[in-house]
Order: sequence, then C-alpha cells, then structure tokens
Amino acid sequence: MAAIKAKLAQLEQSLARSERITSIGFDIDKLCLFPNARLPKKFRPIDFAKFDGTGDPKAHLIGYIGALSMWGVEKDAMAEMFAQTLVGHALHWSTTLEMKKKRSWEDICEAFVAQFDYNIQLEVTILELKSTKMELEESFMNFVRRWRAKAVQMKDKPSEKDQIWMIVRNL
Repeated sequence: MAAIKAKLAQLEQSLARSERITSIGFDIDKLCLFPNARLPKKFRPIDFAKFDGTGDPKAHLIGYIGALSMWGVEKDAMAEMFAQTLVGHALHWSTTLEMKKKRSWEDICEAFVAQFDYNIQLEVTILELKSTKMELEESFMNFVRRWRAKAVQMKDKPSEKDQIWMIVRNL
C-alpha cells in the first residue's frame, strides 16, 4: 500500500509540473543549471560591469572570474551567476543558448567567447599608427589622446622617441 501511495504522490507531482509547464511555457525546474552550486558563507554580492554584447568577451570573463575566484567561488556557482552580468543582446543570447552548450562552466565560457569574439580588437599596426593624422578641427590634445589610444592597443609599441616623431609628423 505504501508503494502505491508513493507512486500516486509521484504521479501527482508530475501532473502538477506538467500543468505548470503548460501554463507558463517552460519548465521552471530546468532554469537552474547547477542546482548544487553554493556561494561561500562570507560572500558579498559584487556589482559587475554589465556586458551588452559590444565589448571584449575575454576581458569580461577575466574580470568576472578574477573577482569571484578571490572569494573562493566555485565554477558551478560562477556559471549559475554569469547571466546576471549580461544585458541586452548578450542576455538574450544566454537565455536562448542550447542546453548542450551549458553543461559546464567551461562550455559556457567557450560559447560566450565564440559568440562575441568579433568584438575583440585586432592589434593596431605600426602602419595604422603612422597614418593616424590630426583632423582639421581637432585640438592638439585630442589628437594626442586619440593617437595614444591606438598606440596602447599595440603589442610591440615603438619607443617613446619614435612615438614623438610619429606624432609630430602626423600633425
């Protein structure tokens, strides 16, 4: 008799769950990717910069993982909280990502970078730096700021002397 009651209770739960799915359109129980994920006891919420799909996805992950690692947050909890750092198109991407690409934190990171890698700035070349000219209505200070912003993106920057020479030449 106890076995029948247990089966009946299980059947009632399954029916209630099915009715819930029908009424709201999805299974609430499957929204939690890593149900066993837990935050450390002394963890305090962090106000992360939001990623909207236009920035560098690797830089976003580095900041996110770095901040949470210092608190001892484990990978499953990082994966569970990740969508909270996304807005706009990036959040929509996250909510529509196939479940097979959300099996682990590594899968999510890989899919995230693959989706938004077109945003990663290509390295500025010396030729591009040499061809950056001062605009007619641009102040000297704005030109130097714009020029240096490009120079910062280079891996092998010219020496300070060469940089000054290029700036003077491009005035």
